[in-house]
Amino acid sequence: MYQKLAISIFAGLVFSACVGTQSMMTEDPPLKGLNITIDPGHGATQAYDSFRIGPTGEREEWINLRVAKILSRKLTLAGANVLMTRTKDRDVSLGGRATLAKRHGSDLFVSIHHNGSQNDPSMDLPIVYFYGSAELNPASVDFAQILIDSLRAELTFNQQQGGAVYSDHLIYSSGTSVLRNTIDDMPGVIGEAGFFTNPAGEGRLKSKDYNKLEADVYYKAILEYFKRGMPFATCLFPDTLKYIDLKRPIKFELDDGFGNTFFEENSFKVLQDGVQIKSRWDSNLSILTATPDSSTEKSVSFQVFARNIQGNAMHPTPFNFLTAKGYEWYSLEKWVEAFDSAEMVYNQILDSNTENSNNLIDQIDSALHLYQLSLEIQIVHPRARIAEERILNLLLKKQALSDDDLSEAITAQQERLKNYYPR
Repeated sequence: MYQKLAISIFAGLVFSACVGTQSMMTEDPPLKGLNITIDPGHGATQAYDSFRIGPTGEREEWINLRVAKILSRKLTLAGANVLMTRTKDRDVSLGGRATLAKRHGSDLFVSIHHNGSQNDPSMDLPIVYFYGSAELNPASVDFAQILIDSLRAELTFNQQQGGAVYSDHLIYSSGTSVLRNTIDDMPGVIGEAGFFTNPAGEGRLKSKDYNKLEADVYYKAILEYFKRGMPFATCLFPDTLKYIDLKRPIKFELDDGFGNTFFEENSFKVLQDGVQIKSRWDSNLSILTATPDSSTEKSVSFQVFARNIQGNAMHPTPFNFLTAKGYEWYSLEKWVEAFDSAEMVYNQILDSNTENSNNLIDQIDSALHLYQLSLEIQIVHPRARIAEERILNLLLKKQALSDDDLSEAITAQQERLKNYYPR
């Protein structure tokens, strides 16, 4: 009897465990479906970089990689599709890192670094960098602020409340390469969780347990960021149209990241080529309608800004469109077609006996367009120098026929031929 009872209890426990496991498995992991790129900074610099080393020989790239590997495992267990730009102590180009992140379709780019100071070994504080202007990169700033608060609260620094969130334009006038080259596709930051040149800081950063703690801080910051939702915009521009009509309103459907339309009031903004244009939000239809400005450019770009009520800003990924002028400009797809068409018009100009200077100027503009297009499609091709010489000849001829001052363009073309096409 006792044996039967024991078997019954055991079977019940097994059944209960199975049910519990099933219940847990049916619940989606918190980062399911998200693509995240983790970028362990630097790599294999020991042979030539004498800066990235602490007082007792610990190198920054080693610390970066250890933290990144731990973080990658934690994110993967949470359901994220994680890309590591490097998994060994090897050098990966900055451009290569950005390209990998874009191919991954990343929702967030996190570059893990640690700092150093050549003139102040007492320096030890956290810094998080974002690209460019805070106003134009609000989603990155949102994550950066979550991360810096977590670093201060949970890690140890010589200057515990020092450091802050900064633009990477403070270190490079054009920003850091990895953030500059991913900004159009995803929010991203560079985290600097302490100084390896500080003796106590290096001691902590050498510790595997401390590396685990740092990885956990990144992990919890990422969880918190995505918990607040990732608002996004969808442009309702029909796929069948070849170019945008700037005389018509352009519409964007907005989602707060939870399938709803709960946004902070007055947080909506649309930029056209970096300049704010008029827009109107309809919460019932979830539509933000913008009124475009006219443009003489071949293409235009729109960026949409809004912030959901959880506090997360939309990442302003550019929406790029050809204008009517651009559609006409790119009417030919192969350089040889553009060049041959230009040659035909050029010969007509040479053979022309017309006294109608306006008609001749139109032909010159057409030939200039086609030669320039051939070079834009394929900058170096077998007849590239001929195209450049023809452009100079046409500019000189147009100058003689019109009242326009083309001296600057003529001089630039002469310099271009002299410097770029030596015989």
